[in-house]
Amino acid sequence: MMERTYSQKVARAFEIADYVLLIPAGFGAFLATLVFSGFTLLVYGFFIVGVVLLVGYYKHSRGKLGEDHFSALWIATAVYNSILLLPCLYWASIMLQEGIFRSGEFMPFLMALSVVGGYLTAVLLAVKSYSFEKRKKYL
Repeated sequence: MMERTYSQKVARAFEIADYVLLIPAGFGAFLATLVFSGFTLLVYGFFIVGVVLLVGYYKHSRGKLGEDHFSALWIATAVYNSILLLPCLYWASIMLQEGIFRSGEFMPFLMALSVVGGYLTAVLLAVKSYSFEKRKKYL
């Protein structure tokens, strides 16, 4: 077996993370169906896009994804995680503006920072994988 590329290793890591995140995402989609009828389409849209990306990660990590789909996979990953990053950044900025340091309650702010860090890491890894795949074509 050939050694995996950086992009394939990142795809495998994203695949594993997606398997873990499918449980709360499915639960959230179910709750959205029960509680928020207008919000449901948005939740299901993100859920479906996440599953499509999971299939892409699965194929890419095993070397079954065509090279013409590499760019689409990584660009879609970066955009998807950027969209999810924005509300988290907004949430963290609201906490800072409300004076989280004066109230002494750091735990919610640390949780917000960890979520922001996770999404930002996903975006950066996707962009780095995209650039490695592009560079590989020129070498």
